[in-house]
Amino acid sequence: MSLTEDLNAAWNSHDPEKVASFYADTGAREEFIITHARVVGREAIATQVRMYLDAMPDLALSIRKVSWGQNVATFEWMVNATHSGDAEGWPAKGEAVAFPGVSVLDLSEDGLIIEERVYTDFTGLLAGAGLIPGVDPPSW
Repeated sequence: MSLTEDLNAAWNSHDPEKVASFYADTGAREEFIITHARVVGREAIATQVRMYLDAMPDLALSIRKVSWGQNVATFEWMVNATHSGDAEGWPAKGEAVAFPGVSVLDLSEDGLIIEERVYTDFTGLLAGAGLIPGVDPPSW
């Protein structure tokens, strides 16, 4: 399997430490979403992943398309889940959520993630939660 397939499998195994193991020791994960977040190091990445999995314990990640370059990978993904746990600034309401995103991975020579930049369309998340009338949630 490729790095992106392995990373996808780790997210779907709901194992934060397994997800974090794909990053370099000082790897970073930066999110450009409603709130900007940057975490550095495997422990911080595992903590962030755990927060998402606590908020969406049935989270299912799927990958649509992957593009590779020299020491870089970019992939489109979709999350489908039930928001049944509280997350900071996002109290649980039990709603179904679906949202797409794109991740850009900078890779070390040994194939570990040095930095991931995550771009997410939260309009899709809000539509999936039924919070934007007349907008259908995304689907593939």
